[in-house]
Amino acid sequence: MKRILFVWVALLFGIYLNAQDFPLATMSELYDENPDVANCYEGKLKESEKQKAMQYLNYIRSFHNLKPVQYNSTYDKETAKSALINVANALLDHFPKSNYQCYTQDGYNGSTTSNLYLASALSPNNLPGTEKGMQSWIIDANVEDLGHRRNLLNPFLKYTSFGRVDGNSKTQPSYLLTAMSIKVHQFPDYHNLSDWTPEFIAYPYNDYPSAYVDPTWYLSFIVVADKNNIWNNDNKTVDYSQATVEVKDPSNNKLQISNLKYDYLGYGVPNCIYWKTSGLQKEVKYTVTISNVKVKGTPKTFTYWFRITDNPPSANLQPPTPLSPPDNATNVEIPVTLSWSQVSGAQFYALQVSQNSDLTNPIVDLKNLTTNNYTLSALNPSIKYYWRVAAIKDQQMSNWSQTFSFTTKDVPLTAPITITPLDGETNVDLKPTFVWTKVPLADRYHLQVCLDDTFDDFALIINQDNISDTVYTSATKFFPKTIYYWRVRSAKSTSYSNWSNVKTFWTLDPNTVEYEQNSQPNYILIDEPSKAFISLDISYAKSIMLYNIFGEKLNLSETIQRPNLIEIPYQKLTNGFWVLEIKTDDKIETKFLMIIK
Repeated sequence: MKRILFVWVALLFGIYLNAQDFPLATMSELYDENPDVANCYEGKLKESEKQKAMQYLNYIRSFHNLKPVQYNSTYDKETAKSALINVANALLDHFPKSNYQCYTQDGYNGSTTSNLYLASALSPNNLPGTEKGMQSWIIDANVEDLGHRRNLLNPFLKYTSFGRVDGNSKTQPSYLLTAMSIKVHQFPDYHNLSDWTPEFIAYPYNDYPSAYVDPTWYLSFIVVADKNNIWNNDNKTVDYSQATVEVKDPSNNKLQISNLKYDYLGYGVPNCIYWKTSGLQKEVKYTVTISNVKVKGTPKTFTYWFRITDNPPSANLQPPTPLSPPDNATNVEIPVTLSWSQVSGAQFYALQVSQNSDLTNPIVDLKNLTTNNYTLSALNPSIKYYWRVAAIKDQQMSNWSQTFSFTTKDVPLTAPITITPLDGETNVDLKPTFVWTKVPLADRYHLQVCLDDTFDDFALIINQDNISDTVYTSATKFFPKTIYYWRVRSAKSTSYSNWSNVKTFWTLDPNTVEYEQNSQPNYILIDEPSKAFISLDISYAKSIMLYNIFGEKLNLSETIQRPNLIEIPYQKLTNGFWVLEIKTDDKIETKFLMIIK
């Protein structure tokens, strides 16, 4: 008696036991951690199995020209706990009672908003595959209102979450059961259908996989008259009271229609007309005409065709689902690795990343990725980025996925590194040129030069807070033979870095030293070895020094035999900014080099 009750309840909730079998699964294939129903533990379903459920659903939806759904892991606990309740109690209930075995509020929430599936299994190594649940829901055998089918074919449905549990029931321990739960209601938002052109959802439609049809059960048809509001498609908008349905074979023979019904229940779009058709066969093209449907008061006729086939065309290539970082993630550390679900049959993936929500002016625009992840290194801190992906096969690209966003973690500005004047340098020009390194993200620099190391206002010689470059030449003369202290910091908006290390320099004695002065730095571009020679009007050099961008010294004095023709060691230098300084007995000459390889 118990076994009869179990089968009746299972069929009521949409199991179709006689349809084409799908590959069986094992516990190790399904779970990272096996369920323990006896202790009310739902286990840990593999991410690949969750994605598989979504892909099966999108495969079915593609035959109806419906937008693909995206996976939303926020609800994974609800769907898993829902499946656990079903197995533990050996029954399906959309409103489980609090005294049920393994009852939780999450399980209740999942049960009230999901399609449910329950079936017996042969052994832990012979479990119903996830596609079996999807087949059951779309056929919806013995469910008179076709609620599961209508939920899956809801054009407004944008997200889903999937859970399953396999194990022995707590109330009937001799039964090894499989329960599945796929969420189809109560998501934060739904698809925007403003760009979706169909006016109806017919089942089956065009060439349709025979595995997902029971020809003796109901066919169905839904009108989508309002694409802005799902609830505006009820009986106030769509009227089937005078509708007729006609199904003809290729010879124009009418097939017998029976059990014609319609309702306005809230399973997906709140209208549906459905009927049974006698004599349907595989590989035969049938034409369906539905007449006298009043849509917003106007009678309309709809015509379409279908063929139940063992050889359906390849489904439209589905877009991947963005996985990580989660949508709207914040404080994401750089570098950021983007990942998305794999798409069966995809040869490549396309990826776009932009600071604009409409993905215009992308900073990444690739179409040749062979893996389902990509690492972004050249990102700025505290910036919101948007990204989306698509699948590519045979030079055809799927629709773009949902756009995800993330905000990178804020990184404090670093202090610049001072380059020149060097610490303790003497005979510096009376109109000094100050040089420091560039700081990423800085939009300006603050330079201070002072007569002492206190940097008090009364002793400041320079206090410039709006320098956009990393070079600054004083417009006024400094005192000769005087020690000065200088420092610089980077800035962005109202944020400042720490000050650089304080460095000192002495201005020259005008009575003893003649200094070659340039009002602007003399930049020399060296982008190939042939340009690495610099001619000077000198015959003797006391020292020849080269400074890299970090202020480190490279002494060329011992290698340069002819100071009037200096060869820069181009191959040894890295790309970037360098300073060449030549000292003689009576002058100092500085050259600013830009090395590009």
